[in-house]
Amino acid sequence: MSIVMVACLLVTSVPVSADHETTERYYRLGVQSGTTSDLYIADELPNAVVSGFDTIDLAISALKMGDVDFVLGDLPTLKYYETTGGDLYIAGSFGAEDFGIGVAPGDSDLLDAIDVALTEIIDSGQYDIIFADTFPDEIIVLTDDTTSDTATAYPASPTGTLADVLAAEELVFGTDPYYPPFESYDDDVVVGFDADIAAAIGGRIATAYDQDLSVIMYEKTWDDLLAFQYTDYDATLSAMTKTAQRAENTDFSRAYYSSKQGIMGSED
Repeated sequence: MSIVMVACLLVTSVPVSADHETTERYYRLGVQSGTTSDLYIADELPNAVVSGFDTIDLAISALKMGDVDFVLGDLPTLKYYETTGGDLYIAGSFGAEDFGIGVAPGDSDLLDAIDVALTEIIDSGQYDIIFADTFPDEIIVLTDDTTSDTATAYPASPTGTLADVLAAEELVFGTDPYYPPFESYDDDVVVGFDADIAAAIGGRIATAYDQDLSVIMYEKTWDDLLAFQYTDYDATLSAMTKTAQRAENTDFSRAYYSSKQGIMGSED
């Protein structure tokens, strides 16, 4: 959706705020800091007054309190809060984005194993089952962004992080577990679409190498994940949009989820 169309959605959804000391008119927008929505606003909506929050929960709370006029974020997550948030509503959607799993640059064997596992999950129909469990009312629209460089076979003699994972019999995904329905806590267990994808990947890799493999969803902050350090986890699986800027610091898998950005407002 064009910038003009996004602006029109905002205009038709709520009266614009006005600073009593100036004639400049602006919108108060809430986002999770460092997300693609945050970057979009900075680049394309310069007249907006932006409040960045550490988690999407805090942004939604600010919307409910009237501290912001709208929240921008991934459409599936905003839909989740729409169903649980009373007077919250989706004002519109725009753009397109693909989520990928990140590994340290050059960690090709681990990336190849993840890509092959994802392809098996998608081609076998397992992906459809996982998707339907989290998004029962949605239609699957998944970008196939594989290329001739995307692996089609598991590495025969694993090296690097993949070798370490197999030796430890443990695959650790870094995730920011405050982003339902992709990842959130149920008691002390991380659940959601990404957790189910992680378990499926682990199962496929374990089968390929005929060994046990535990999968761990390890809590990190969003800022930690965007630092792409991979010091205490093996890969990033946290509803992360694949962008050119992020790809300068991490290597992404094939897309495992395709979505849009959304705009959320409140009736209050």
